Amino acid sequence: MSAAASVSALFTKEPSQVKMTTLAALCTALECTPNDLIEVDTTPVERPITPPRPVVDVPQAASARGRSMPPL
Repeated sequence: MSAAASVSALFTKEPSQVKMTTLAALCTALECTPNDLIEVDTTPVERPITPPRPVVDVPQAASARGRSMPPL
């Protein structure tokens, strides 16, 4: 994609990514900084409440011994 096409795409839709060279060219042409062009939404995202995972009971004897060896 040419630089002109990249700039044209910025006018028609919000980009998901911008090459640093394109950003630098825009900043030079507009005499601004990247902070003037990029707006970052810092609103915290609400996470759905998930039920706690059930605790699995591990038998004490198995966890104390660890893995047993086969008979020799």
